[in-house]
Amino acid sequence: MNHIIKFNSLVKMNYSIESINKIVFESTFESKPVVIRIGNGLLPQKLEMTLYGLEKNAKQTMYLEAQDAFGLRDERNFHTLKKDVFPDKEMIKVGNIIEAEVENNDKDSKYTFAKICKINNNDVIIDLNHPLAGHKIIFKVHILDINE
Repeated sequence: MNHIIKFNSLVKMNYSIESINKIVFESTFESKPVVIRIGNGLLPQKLEMTLYGLEKNAKQTMYLEAQDAFGLRDERNFHTLKKDVFPDKEMIKVGNIIEAEVENNDKDSKYTFAKICKINNNDVIIDLNHPLAGHKIIFKVHILDINE
């Protein structure tokens, strides 16, 4: 019996995420496959949705617009912080990716990544958009195994 990928399936696969000009952002094809539980949030939901219905040994290449992958860039995700909130001043360099603790509307906090965009005297402008937000991507998968 062939299993197909559905919610809560345990899937062993190789995948890659690359830009439309073939810059690879992430790939498991040259390393160890990943095992993910569909619906657990390891992959963004919009990418996960492209896996539903695939069978073992399936290979798929999807070309996704920005809004269908990691979303569009949101100017509200740019924030200005004072330099003194950074524990290590050496990390304050334009282009650096840092881990930041952010609070959501429910006052819960989570860790995410932020890019340092600009430094103005004592102010540091960070971007909390996902690094791939606003980019069209190519999402390739090879399904190696599926368990219920």
